[in-house]
Amino acid sequence: MRFLAFLLVLTIIPCLAACAQIESGDAAANIVAESVEEDSSPDVTLTNTYWKLVELNGAPVEPGEGKDLHMILKGQDQVGGYSGCNQFMGSVTLSGDGLSFGPIAGTRRMCEGSMDQESTFLQSLETAHRYAITGEDLTIENANGEITMRFVAVYMQ
Repeated sequence: MRFLAFLLVLTIIPCLAACAQIESGDAAANIVAESVEEDSSPDVTLTNTYWKLVELNGAPVEPGEGKDLHMILKGQDQVGGYSGCNQFMGSVTLSGDGLSFGPIAGTRRMCEGSMDQESTFLQSLETAHRYAITGEDLTIENANGEITMRFVAVYMQ
């Protein structure tokens, strides 16, 4: 009888220990999940992100023909986007926090009302010198340190 009680104790103790490990494992998983939820902001990179232009030389940007002005840097050396009336594409050179665009080419449509904004956007790209990303915002400065463009990262659904 004592032997049977001894065997019973030997089988119950490992089961209890396993249950305790599962519960502590669940607690650890909950801690990891909570820390992931707290830091759920995505990492935004300069390249391969849809950057919507929201400010140009300190003024808010109006959509061109109902579409957002934007750019996407593809890899380390190409840029493309929409400048308000026309699609544009070109090269980009990145070096630390420095960048320069050019040459920039685009389609040649004429649109009423948006050509001035488009021209300013493309000229600002050509004078870009430095960039900074803060959260999901991108600012681009000219060689004088003046912020000429502000973008916000947009995520496709």
